[in-house]
Amino acid sequence: MLLNQRFTIGEMAKMHNIPESTLRYYDEKGIFHPAIVDSQTNYRYYTIGQFSMLDTIKFLRQLNIPLKEIKRYIDERTPSFALNLLEKQEEMLLKKQREIEYTLAKIKHKIRLMKEAVQTNTHTVFFTEIPKRKITSLPITPNVTDDMFEYYIHSLQKNMKQVDNSLFSGDIGVTVAKDALLQHDFQAYNSVFILLDYMPFQIATSNVIEEGIYACAYHHGPYEETDKTYIRLLLAIEQDGYEICGDAIELALIDLSVTSNQEEQVTEIQIPVIKKR
Repeated sequence: MLLNQRFTIGEMAKMHNIPESTLRYYDEKGIFHPAIVDSQTNYRYYTIGQFSMLDTIKFLRQLNIPLKEIKRYIDERTPSFALNLLEKQEEMLLKKQREIEYTLAKIKHKIRLMKEAVQTNTHTVFFTEIPKRKITSLPITPNVTDDMFEYYIHSLQKNMKQVDNSLFSGDIGVTVAKDALLQHDFQAYNSVFILLDYMPFQIATSNVIEEGIYACAYHHGPYEETDKTYIRLLLAIEQDGYEICGDAIELALIDLSVTSNQEEQVTEIQIPVIKKR
């Protein structure tokens, strides 16, 4: 008796937690029709035997499979068709999971950097050992314009297939050539890079920032005005018996993406050093 029970569109919608308009749309598009049409009243009814198919449609929609593909599956369904459909969707979901993991890692990384930045002392120079860091990088031309700099960053992110995450800097840095440092040309950037170590997945790269001892300081204010901070670093390096052994690194901890006030910008400057012999 129960198997012969009929359900109106309103009853079917309520039982399956789906809008009546959706069932009407499925009917209109030939995806899911009422199984019974009353010959006397022309009223249309669903049956219990259709519950499984509606559940399948709902499941496929939750996987964001287009209705066109769902209709094709219903019309032509076979085990091999179902397997192919699910494998394709699994691949898309894994890609989405990767993107979510990447975004969460960037957010956590940015939170740590910003907390660190707001607590820094402007006038302190400190020496610390930093482990090897994986990066993806591009060389840049001297006196690069802001527009070209954005293009370089976009190119790096595109190579990583993460072009939609440019809001959060923190992981983006530049280097200043050692020779330029010694000549006090502190704006002579020679490369731009993205740090990869905090990424939740591996990215093939042969580029690294080598481990070593770094003289570090935090510059507060526009990055165009880092000269005083660099001079303070160079004095501390000399006074503590060190010498520069590589290119300087600048990491944007707080930049114009998170503040409209240039005086609130914070840049960490790291210069690799070794003890003088």
